[in-house]
Amino acid sequence: MSFRVYYILRPAPFQSEKYAESSLARLREQLGVDELLCVLGPRYLELFLAETMPARSSNGIYADESRLFLSFLSEECGSPLAKITACEHEAEAQAIAHYFRSALGWLPDGSRDEQHAKAFRAAHTAAHLGVQLNRLYERALWFTEKVRLETDFFSHTVSLAATLLEVAGKIFGGFKNRTALILGNNMEATRTAQALREADIGGLLLFNKVSQAEDYLNSVLLAAAHENTFAPLADLILIFDALHPQFGDPRFIQKLMAKRQRAPLLLADFTDHTARAAEFQKMYNLFFFARSDLNQLVDQKTPAREQVENKIARWLAEEVESFRQWLASAERFHFGRMVGNSAQMQAVFEMIARIARTDITVLIQGESGTGKELVAAAVHESSGRARRPFVVVNCGAIPESLLESELFGHVRGAFTGAISNKKGLFEEAHMGTIFLDEIGELPQQLQVKLLRFLQDNVIRKVGSNVNMQLDVRVLAATNRDLEEMVAQGKFRSDLYYRLNVIRLDLPPLRERPDDIIVLARHFLQKYATRLRKPMREISAQAMQKILSYDWPGNVRELENAMERAVALSLDHEIGVNELPENLSRHKAAARATDNARVTLKEMEQHYILETVEHCGNNYDEAARVLGIGRTTLWRKLKEYQAQE
Repeated sequence: MSFRVYYILRPAPFQSEKYAESSLARLREQLGVDELLCVLGPRYLELFLAETMPARSSNGIYADESRLFLSFLSEECGSPLAKITACEHEAEAQAIAHYFRSALGWLPDGSRDEQHAKAFRAAHTAAHLGVQLNRLYERALWFTEKVRLETDFFSHTVSLAATLLEVAGKIFGGFKNRTALILGNNMEATRTAQALREADIGGLLLFNKVSQAEDYLNSVLLAAAHENTFAPLADLILIFDALHPQFGDPRFIQKLMAKRQRAPLLLADFTDHTARAAEFQKMYNLFFFARSDLNQLVDQKTPAREQVENKIARWLAEEVESFRQWLASAERFHFGRMVGNSAQMQAVFEMIARIARTDITVLIQGESGTGKELVAAAVHESSGRARRPFVVVNCGAIPESLLESELFGHVRGAFTGAISNKKGLFEEAHMGTIFLDEIGELPQQLQVKLLRFLQDNVIRKVGSNVNMQLDVRVLAATNRDLEEMVAQGKFRSDLYYRLNVIRLDLPPLRERPDDIIVLARHFLQKYATRLRKPMREISAQAMQKILSYDWPGNVRELENAMERAVALSLDHEIGVNELPENLSRHKAAARATDNARVTLKEMEQHYILETVEHCGNNYDEAARVLGIGRTTLWRKLKEYQAQE
């Protein structure tokens, strides 16, 4: 895995945000990267890029080089594509640190710009990012919250603009009904104007030409011919260049104070022309500050600010090292509780990362055992609802007569036995997420109620006439073909289209053989720890059987096989004898039917019957292993008996 961060000193190469957005696709293609984030801040343009360069080792496992690069481009460089060059490997830590600083709005000159932090967050919200940059972003959000809660980094910025606002706040009490006049056109004037906007100043006048200032003077001090040409009286006058000498003239200030009827006026001169400062100090209700005065206030705060920044720098170094270790570890192939380094699963992880921060409805489709519930949990845990309830409902495991009450609740007396009010699972999931597994088993009368909730976010308890407004994100999953069910009239088309806003198709394990060994070793480690046994390696013969098996039960079947292998193992290796017998039987059956391919339904039947037999006809245990409800298992077994 290779990361690169391009840090551009000025946004000149992209003249506008529109141009930048239109160039991203072409830029990604020309740079040969998989992930690209463009942050167009008010003062800096940043490009964050990531590319995947896997190399398969001799044992079939992917080996990746994880690097993060940093390079610089100034506006004099011209074309960004022609001049960008990556720095050496040692710039990796610096690049990651820059990413976290950017999330804080902490600029290279040491100042902090909230607008840049907002641009950073907005760019992430709008971008289609993959797993790596999303992981970095999640850590950056956590880091920002830690800084916010444990330091005063955000509330006590040390700069001339921040100090000036603090002084003005003490004089006026607030800025909502105040007007500021800024004279000058340098970067310092621009930063101060931005700070005043963020403070919700009532009025802001920016004069960068002498003629503009003269028009203002004529409007303020002379009788205006028309009332609508009269300019507002400034409460703050901030001078950033020497092109406006009249504003530093005590006689003019005296006239302006008289016009203001001696109301408080703040005058700050940043030009170092303070020869008449003593005359200003004598004026009643005039608060005069030269640059040297503000610098002294800044110097008083600097030691405390440095302590805060040093603390953040230590946290930052720890966070950078943690992320570098993650890049170089097998954890990079983990997303939530899922594991996978195949292209198919990385695409699933990327899609989860994209949709998690939204509240969009998601339909997860895949064969039994592919990890649909794990995907739903990962979506919830990566979302803003992560600290809220995550309610799992197996629609096929609850008897139809009880399902409506379980989902939506009931009131006392709604039916025989309803002796008290009962919360439904939707109500329990309020502010969180509900996961409706086996949604294809939902009776049609309840499909109507679910559709209404998805459209209006309201439910009605059984026996009640009152609607209840809820805030619940709905995730649904099925191993059945809902489109076919819609065509057969067994599933409502309007509900299907409402659920199928975003669809995640989970590939079966046989279609992603690259993940089999990774998953097998992951489960061996998991159950070795749980059963307090040493970690075992897989023998060459056992590995061959594992790789040649089709795994009709998918990841769940592989996990059960590895749990059995750890429990039975005595030697330092997992041998063929520790593997389930059906691995060999299935291969023989596959050879026997090579000229007559079995259908997916026949394969499912074979796997279910084999699992029931393996569990000694214990239907509860078989349903648990299969990941389906006992009711669903009974229904399928009855279907198989009817076919005989």
